[in-house]
Amino acid sequence: MQGSLLALCYQTSQMKRTIFIISLILLSGLITVSFTKLQQEFVCTPCGSDCDKKVHSKGGVCEACNMALVEKQTVKFKSITPKQVCDLLNDTSVVVLDVRTPGEYNGSSGTNYGHLKRAINIPIQELEKRINELNGVKDKQILVYCSHSRRSPRASYMLNTHGFSNVTNMSGGMSQWDAACTKWLVK
Repeated sequence: MQGSLLALCYQTSQMKRTIFIISLILLSGLITVSFTKLQQEFVCTPCGSDCDKKVHSKGGVCEACNMALVEKQTVKFKSITPKQVCDLLNDTSVVVLDVRTPGEYNGSSGTNYGHLKRAINIPIQELEKRINELNGVKDKQILVYCSHSRRSPRASYMLNTHGFSNVTNMSGGMSQWDAACTKWLVK
């Protein structure tokens, strides 16, 4: 009887130790998960302003432009200069998307910056409802531009959120077009 009691005490002690170790493992996992959540970074929904570069520790609204703060990891497009765009356009598989108004695109309103050859014109105001028009080129590289790079970052982000993974924004827009690169310009 005494041996059975001793064995039962030993088993109970082992069980408590096992439960303690499992609890520690679970607790450390919770701490890791909580730490990961603390490490999340948020940025302004791309709007083309300097506030795009500011990193926040929690979600909310950008105090500069009133756009929603989104997880930084969801902003996946890259930006390149107009000079780099001139070289990129040598690749005829690149899809070119102009997100300005039709008047800006054809030069009939405001400053006539012209547009790039092969450009598809879908104004930013219509992109959300017309995004299905681009589904056939979802697997291709898409170059997005506007006049001053205020609308094109937002359009690039919108494309990312709809599953377009190879999106490139032209920094500065057509107002910064490289005068030496005329072969892609239509005026």
